[in-house]
Amino acid sequence: MFMAKLTDEMKTMLGKQLAVVATAGRDGMPNVGPKGSVFVVDDETLGYSEGTGEKTLRNLEENPKVAVLVVDREKADGYQFKGKAEIITAGDFYEKVAKRQESRGRPRPKRAVKIKVEEIYSVKSGMTARKIA
Repeated sequence: MFMAKLTDEMKTMLGKQLAVVATAGRDGMPNVGPKGSVFVVDDETLGYSEGTGEKTLRNLEENPKVAVLVVDREKADGYQFKGKAEIITAGDFYEKVAKRQESRGRPRPKRAVKIKVEEIYSVKSGMTARKIA
């Protein structure tokens, strides 16, 4: 499957702005939650620390489809990244996320989440959520 590629502009925005993760469980009920730990793993992958282990994690266990929204309010610009999440509890990726959290003065995560980005949409004002990758 083709994976969408993140641009430098997208990576910069993800590094500076708060991201919001949207999920839905088996019942289809949507949930959104801010995730200050979202980071760029590579050109096709996002990661974050799942610290609460509540609704977002339960939804991902039932349905790995996920959307991540990042917006720069001052510029009225942003992106929505859609893909499939993988929940990771041990190993190199988990340790990378745990060390990242500890360096920020945060507790070790309950889980690490890796998201393979499959589609990217612009949410820039006037773009009407146009798919761009």
